[in-house]
Amino acid sequence: MLSPVVVLAALAAAVACLVYRVSVMRALGTGWRIVSALPGTRFDIEHGRTGVLVAIR
Repeated sequence: MLSPVVVLAALAAAVACLVYRVSVMRALGTGWRIVSALPGTRFDIEHGRTGVLVAIR
């Protein structure tokens, strides 16, 4: 279900790299490092009586 969104996001990122003259391979490497560092990350968001917990495993 998310794969079409991922493909569109990758295309948009590639176009943005070309527009801003950033190496696509370097941007992919940096993105991969960020994604691989996410496991174990936890976000607790509270607003009034509503709370949301997002945990990345």
